Amino acid sequence: MRFSHPHCFWLLLLLVPVAWRIWSTERFLERLRHRFRFDRNGRGAWRLYGRCLLPLLGLAGMVAALAGPAITVLRQGNISDNLVLAIGIDVSKSMLAEDMAVGRLSGQPAVTSVSNRLNAARQLVLTLLSRLEGEKVGLFFFARNGIEVVSPTRDHGFLRYMATHTDLGDLTESGSNLIAALDSGILMAASQTGTPARAVILLTDGEDTENNQAEILQSITSRDAPPPPVFTIGIGRERDVFIPIRRKGAADIDGFFTDSEDIPLKTRLDARTLRAIAETTGGSYIQLTGESLDDVASQLLRNIGTTAATPADLPPRPAPFDLAPLFLATGLLCYILFLLL
Repeated sequence: MRFSHPHCFWLLLLLVPVAWRIWSTERFLERLRHRFRFDRNGRGAWRLYGRCLLPLLGLAGMVAALAGPAITVLRQGNISDNLVLAIGIDVSKSMLAEDMAVGRLSGQPAVTSVSNRLNAARQLVLTLLSRLEGEKVGLFFFARNGIEVVSPTRDHGFLRYMATHTDLGDLTESGSNLIAALDSGILMAASQTGTPARAVILLTDGEDTENNQAEILQSITSRDAPPPPVFTIGIGRERDVFIPIRRKGAADIDGFFTDSEDIPLKTRLDARTLRAIAETTGGSYIQLTGESLDDVASQLLRNIGTTAATPADLPPRPAPFDLAPLFLATGLLCYILFLLL
């Protein structure tokens, strides 16, 4: 047993003068009862001792309650303490398409005024981080290759700083490779030993310029060990849109990205591939709309909590059990018995 405020036990010194005062008072009252009621035997010595001891026990119980007693017990493991999340943001050129409204985080201003897929993904990451409760989270970017930006950590403040202040527009590159993204996320999640719950989150429009859907799914099923569940967040619209070119600080666009034949490039959300990845790994697919950041974050965390690990997989954790109410109830009971004697 441990006490959060052991200095409160100095109050037990009050028991000495209180005990003397109670004993002298009860002895005086017993003599009065014996004299005026002509009851030579009184009401028994047990009543005298009871009325002397019960107030002292009540006072001792209340002092012990003030000291904050607690014991350590084993409780069911919490998924927050045993979960590793690897969050990947697609930084390919197609993510610059402006077919997404950038939502706002819990009344706070958006991190940017440019409403494109990339900034919508960034804002969703910030929304998600604001709802987490101590999980280990890692952050990586991917296009043709995956790049680990922040190793899994419980320092969500640093993650928010990186997600907010990293100029994602400067990191974009042509082409995207979802196999490389999966490799990066799975490797990052697997690098944390002793954590039974793992999950990978991919925020992307689903376009892959290097592989087709069959090759992507083959890379998942051919692994030596089953991968953790992958939760895919589809960002964008399922219709062709152009990819604008913007200069920093400019209000207008300078044109559109083109291919080698000077034909403007078009991009669209590939929800079919993202849904197939999620189903193959045991995760889930959610499509993001600009005004649904809070709803998507809540749904995503619910899905992860029910999929990433079962209660049996989570090791029990030591937790304090507060005994102050028990000591307080004991003290009050002693005082009630004192009044009834």
